[in-house]
Amino acid sequence: MALLRVDANLEAMDVVAGLIGELDARVVIRCLDADTVMAVAARVGGWPTPVGVWLEVVADYPASMVARDAATLSRLVALDAVVVSAGEAGAASAEVVKALLGGGPVDLENDVVRLAGAFNRPAPPRPVAVWWREGRTLRHGGEVLHEGAAEVRAAVTLTRYA
Repeated sequence: MALLRVDANLEAMDVVAGLIGELDARVVIRCLDADTVMAVAARVGGWPTPVGVWLEVVADYPASMVARDAATLSRLVALDAVVVSAGEAGAASAEVVKALLGGGPVDLENDVVRLAGAFNRPAPPRPVAVWWREGRTLRHGGEVLHEGAAEVRAAVTLTRYA
């Protein structure tokens, strides 16, 4: 399965919504000049197909907050994927996000977090695939996708992972 990252500014989100129906891959949106979760949530009812989000884990936006935002977003739009970009901590951060999207109590200790009996409720109403970025590669379970060429179309940049 291919994954297509769509990079756009906030003002181009209408263009992104128009393109999604034409694209032949799972779409993951990254807003370049605003909060991605807020940009996607602002178009409630405006996405023609399920969408994903590309979220950067940084010191003031840890994996646990990514999971919180993904769970909330999943209640507003048909969210089917989250790509966690966290540098060297990508796999560990994705593990946190995946665990916290499960709906049950989470006991987890890894390189980025120690959780005991943590909850993130409600769980998403449909499964959300959690991917993580490792250099120019995306990983989800045993699936590995490699970054291909980028294409600029209608004020957005499309980067295919296959």
